[in-house]
Amino acid sequence: MTEIPEHLLKRSRERRAALGLEGGETPASASGPPGQAPEAEGTGSAPVPAAAAATPAPAPTAAVEEARAAPPKPEPAYIRAAKSRKRIPYWAMPVLAALPIWGYVYVRTLEPPPAGETDPLVLGTELFGANCASCHGASGQGVSAPAFVDGAVVETWPDWRDHVMWVKLGSDGWPAPTYGATDKPVGGGGMPAFGDALTDQEIAQIVLHERELAGDDVSPDNPQYTGLFAVANGETTLAEAPGPEDAPPGLGPISQAAGVDESELGG
Repeated sequence: MTEIPEHLLKRSRERRAALGLEGGETPASASGPPGQAPEAEGTGSAPVPAAAAATPAPAPTAAVEEARAAPPKPEPAYIRAAKSRKRIPYWAMPVLAALPIWGYVYVRTLEPPPAGETDPLVLGTELFGANCASCHGASGQGVSAPAFVDGAVVETWPDWRDHVMWVKLGSDGWPAPTYGATDKPVGGGGMPAFGDALTDQEIAQIVLHERELAGDDVSPDNPQYTGLFAVANGETTLAEAPGPEDAPPGLGPISQAAGVDESELGG
């Protein structure tokens, strides 16, 4: 039988005593000289070797301890606000998409219209090109109808009120055999009547452009055309518009001499 060295037995007993286990006391028989095996006790049983010491659990690392000790970081305020914020309902998306279009339309209603959309001379140019240029020429040079350039139309119609009435009635509606200050023969169907196709305001705009082609001073500051500009701007009617140089409203002298009815002036 192999003997256990005394120093190992002593170490085992000390370890067991430190752990509070039985067998930590030094048996009396163990006090013999070194190298001599202790005798068995009266029971006759062999001595029980000391139990191996329990292996201690490994100590946790610093990172694990720090993870256990550190509390969880609070969420930033913007994340909490994003989670608690109410979501936009789906039905509101088309409304939001249409807002830029509505804003553009709204701003456009606040802006004044371009000058070309309200200037009677610009509008008269467009109306002349659509209704008169085919016969009188785009620049009033005359094609199949009399020319307007070089003061011709102003010579024929010194008063713009007679000029307006001629454009409105045409050659078929003119009651006299001649027209204008030069007593030109009317002829059959030479001049179409525009009274049914155009308003008095549009006819006034055309007359402004035709007299401008003639080279006359057509401007709102010219007292000859104060009443014509008022009609062309829709501010008054032919029946209420003053004549050249503040002449009283009504028909021009050539229209009166030709027998044009006052009702042709309109309301």
